[in-house]
Amino acid sequence: MKDRIIVGTPVKLSHVLIGIIVVIFLSLFLTGFGYQPWWLFLIVLILGVFVTLPTCFSSYWQIDSKNITSITYDSNDALKLLQLLGLRKKDKQIINLSEIKNASVVYRKNLRLSPVDFNPDYLDLILDLNKGTKVTLSLGSIDYQKLDSILTLLEDKDTAVHDKQGVQQLLKENKNLFNHFHRKEWTSL
Repeated sequence: MKDRIIVGTPVKLSHVLIGIIVVIFLSLFLTGFGYQPWWLFLIVLILGVFVTLPTCFSSYWQIDSKNITSITYDSNDALKLLQLLGLRKKDKQIINLSEIKNASVVYRKNLRLSPVDFNPDYLDLILDLNKGTKVTLSLGSIDYQKLDSILTLLEDKDTAVHDKQGVQQLLKENKNLFNHFHRKEWTSL
């Protein structure tokens, strides 16, 4: 088992640099490589940075043998960009594994009101802490090995782990969670 397991995608400098280079090239292209005034290039560049850079990273969390560290970015793209640049503090929460009473793996359907809503359903790890609070961590599109390692780490710290929907077994059998939970008998999720 690895020393630490990361769920989500942390900020990678290479993604940010590639994003900036693409935005600069696109801004130059849209302003005619110098045929338009420089201030127009600057406006297109700033708009491009505000639109593309916040999509290069998202919230993530990691677990090791002692604790869970959750890094959460703001949902507002402008504030998220400020967090990337270090001008605004990101939300960091550290949970000691001994503070966790129960852990549940839960699959929830995304209620789609539009035929063009391609957002995925929710696969979450819900932690009940000893102090009475609940923490929800997104598992995203996790594979069986990672999920099994996470649940094993929690069980090793005497945390009761619940998987009432059998998500772990479905992932072990390499079944598609979307197809499984969108059958008629699962309509109440």
